[in-house]
Amino acid sequence: MSHFTKCATKITQLAALQTALEQLGHKITVATDEQGVTVRGYQGQTMKADICIDMGKYDIGVVKAEDGTYEFVSDWWGVETTHGTTEAEFTQEVNQKYAYVRVVEACQQAGYSLDNITTKEDGTVQLAAVKWG
Repeated sequence: MSHFTKCATKITQLAALQTALEQLGHKITVATDEQGVTVRGYQGQTMKADICIDMGKYDIGVVKAEDGTYEFVSDWWGVETTHGTTEAEFTQEVNQKYAYVRVVEACQQAGYSLDNITTKEDGTVQLAAVKWG
């Protein structure tokens, strides 16, 4: 019986997700071929993923779903009990950082420079972008 559970996301850009995870300080391993990387779960169970996020004894995998988005797959009970991070907390934190990375990328691609970045007490991030020309 598998203890791996999927958590759907709206994440579509693997490189931006990798950047977000690195900025959050997660230790990750990225697959370099179609074999994938190994994700550890309950009682030595493993699965293959595009990215493995090391959470200690258990890992969180990133796998591509049929609809083209990426999902987080893990033994969430194991991650919570050994690392203290719930599925909801992890997903919210990564989604927020991923959105920030995508906005910054879009601004830079459009020729804007980030002028001011402010994070409010509630976690809301405000960006001010400028373009001279």
